[in-house]
Amino acid sequence: MVVRRFLLCLALVTTALDAQPAWTPPELVRVEKGSFDMGSAEGLPRERPVHRVTLSRSFLMAKYLVTFDDYDRFCRDTARTRPRDKEPGAARGKKPVRNVSWYDALDYCNWLSAQEGLKPCYAGSGQEVTCDFGASGYRLPTEAEWEYAARGGHLGGGGRYAGSDDPNETAWYEANSGDVTHPVGLKKPNPLGLYDLCGQIFEWCWDWYADDYYGRSPAVDPLGADPPGAVVAWKWEKSRRGGSWREGAADITVWTRSQDYANYLGDNGFRVVRTAE
Repeated sequence: MVVRRFLLCLALVTTALDAQPAWTPPELVRVEKGSFDMGSAEGLPRERPVHRVTLSRSFLMAKYLVTFDDYDRFCRDTARTRPRDKEPGAARGKKPVRNVSWYDALDYCNWLSAQEGLKPCYAGSGQEVTCDFGASGYRLPTEAEWEYAARGGHLGGGGRYAGSDDPNETAWYEANSGDVTHPVGLKKPNPLGLYDLCGQIFEWCWDWYADDYYGRSPAVDPLGADPPGAVVAWKWEKSRRGGSWREGAADITVWTRSQDYANYLGDNGFRVVRTAE
C-alpha cells in the first residue's frame, strides 16, 4: 500500500511538471541605434529638460513583459520562492510578473542568458554590480533605451502612450484596469511591435536614479546617475518606467520616470533586452 501511494504521488508530480508550458526564448524586436529628444516640457521637473540623446548600440527588446510563467520556471530551476500575485487565477501565468526586486531581475537575466548559452551581462553584487553592455546575454534596458523604444525607436510615431495618444488603446491604467493587471499583449502595440510599455506594471531599468539627472546626462549612451555612496543599502534607488495599472493617464506616458528601492518588491516587473552588436 505504501509503495502504491508513493507511485501515485510520483505520477501526480510528474503530470504536474509535464503540464508546465514548454520553455521558449523571448520574442525580440530589433531597435536600430539612433538619436531622439528625451524627456518632455510637459513633464515633472525630474523629466526635464528635454535633451538630445544618441544611442550608439542597436538592441533587441522583448515584445512582452516577463510573465509569471517565465519567472516561475526560473524559480523552479534556482529553488527560489515564486513571487505572489494579489489576483491569482487561471490567467496568472500570462500576467506580467510582479513583486520582484531589481536584483531579482538581474539574476533572471543571467539565468536566461545561460539557457541560451549566451555570455551573461551582470557580475558583482550590491552597489558593485557591473553590466557588460557588449556581452551577448540578456539585461535590463537603460532608461534611454526604454524611452527610445517606447517612442517607436528608429521608426518614431509612438505617441504619448507607446503607440497612441489615447491611453485606452495601448495601456492598462487607472481608468480601465479594474484595479488588476492583465495578461500581456492584449492592447495595441507601438510601431515597433512592443506591448504594454505604458501602464500595466512598473518596469525596472538599469540606471541608478537621481531627480536631477537630465540636467547632467551625457549626450551619448547615458547609463544613469552614480551609485548613491553612503546611503543605507535599503534606500538605494533604481529607475523604473511605464507607470502601472493603478496610475492615471498623466503618469503612464513614454517620458514618465519613477524610482524604487533596488531591494523592494512592490508593483515592479521588467522586460529584457540584448545588445544587438
